[in-house]
Amino acid sequence: MDRRQLRFSLLLVLTALIWGTAFVAQSQATDDVGPFTFNAARLLVGGVVLLPCIRLLDRLRARNGEPPAAARGPLLLGGVCCGTVLFIASGFQQAGLAYTTVGKAGFITALYIVLVPLLGALVGRRAGPMLWVGVALAVAGMYLLCMTGEAGVNRGDLLCFACALFFTAHILVIDRFSPMVDGVRMSCLQFFVGAEPDRHADL
Repeated sequence: MDRRQLRFSLLLVLTALIWGTAFVAQSQATDDVGPFTFNAARLLVGGVVLLPCIRLLDRLRARNGEPPAAARGPLLLGGVCCGTVLFIASGFQQAGLAYTTVGKAGFITALYIVLVPLLGALVGRRAGPMLWVGVALAVAGMYLLCMTGEAGVNRGDLLCFACALFFTAHILVIDRFSPMVDGVRMSCLQFFVGAEPDRHADL
């Protein structure tokens, strides 16, 4: 593994760490604010934080003699599509956390690692056998980590499963647009698009 692959792998580990610990904060937030208010706040923060990152990356591109990233065309469509799906997925997830445990919510949401290759196969993107082995191991590991003996399916579990479906769609939409646009710009745009309806939904 070269240094670039190692860096990307470490970034994925960091992402998983943030993703997992966020469920605890999300669960605590359900006691104080509505799901859409919480999502609006965190998506707005995400969008604002990325604004200086975009400026910094543009300066680095200019310093290296690279062309500036595209700011229109597929970027706008990708940001709106990603932000809309993110709004729906995040809403289901945050609402589900009010009725189920953090562990079950994490496990059910993580089912998108199975749903992504399944839906990908339906649109002609076949996955190799090693990917399915990895998916099976990931699901088994998530089950052992997250499920703590509580059986049965409740309202929150169903909401989190709907969340998993929409996060699956979110990943597929990102996969569709990311090769054509600047990823940081699209992420920033999707956060603002996803936060806008959230700001009014709990009112």
